[in-house]
Parts: sequence; structure tokens; C-alpha cells
Amino acid sequence: MDPIHTRLVDAALAVAVTELVVLLALRRPALAWTLAAGLALMVALRLAVAGAGPVSVALALAAGGLVHVIDLKRRWAAQGGDRASLSVSPPTKEKP
Repeated sequence: MDPIHTRLVDAALAVAVTELVVLLALRRPALAWTLAAGLALMVALRLAVAGAGPVSVALALAAGGLVHVIDLKRRWAAQGGDRASLSVSPPTKEKP
């Protein structure tokens, strides 16, 4: 692959890792889990663009899927098991 593609993915990864560090510093774990799942997908893309073997790409994709499932379970538990209200935003209080 063209080295420009690798550099573009590297730049996107650097921005996302910086964002993850900021989210963790701000104590926003729900958003951090969501971003971590996306980061795993970007790592899989980076591996594929760099010509890595299919096993390493598959492992990165599997890690992304696992983090995504963990993220969904955490949000579902935080919402009291209500699947319809899965969100990364804090619950809002209803006005009387």
C-alpha cells in the first residue's frame, strides 16, 4: 500500500488515542469504552494497510468486538436493562 495511507491511519490513531486520554482524565468511562472499540477497529485497519497477516487483523477485529460488547453491557446495566435507552449520555430527569 501507499505510505500515505499508513500515515493517514497513524494520524487518525494518534488523534483518537489523545481523545481517549482526555476522556479518561475527565472521568467519562462510557465514552472511553466506545472510543476504545473504535480504536481497535482502527488498529485492524492499520494492520491491514501495512500488509500484516490476516490473523493479526482478525485478532484486532475480535478485540474491537469484545470491547464493543463490554461497552453495550455497561450501558445497558447503567440504564436498568432498558435496551431502548442505550446511550452514552447521562440519563436526564423528567420534568413534572
